[in-house]
Amino acid sequence: PAILRLIKNVIDSAHDEGKWAGMCGEMAGDQTAVPLLVGLGLDEFSMRATSILRTRSLMKRLDSAKMAELANKAITECDTAEEVVALVNEYTA
Repeated sequence: PAILRLIKNVIDSAHDEGKWAGMCGEMAGDQTAVPLLVGLGLDEFSMRATSILRTRSLMKRLDSAKMAELANKAITECDTAEEVVALVNEYTA
């Protein structure tokens, strides 16, 4: 949850300056991270080619409002990474 708050602050700061926020690397394409990152307002992310189909399927199941709700709950209601993962799994099941 602390990392999510940090990422949210970075995204919000970029948006306040009129910039886009993006992320690349293994975390950006992770099934748990994608709905959280989009829900936090991330504009772009890159991922391995092998993650694209799984991620598209996931993003079709959750609209942006649901991802924002999920990210907000993860930041405000979870105390551990395990709780965040359980919450994401609940939303994406």
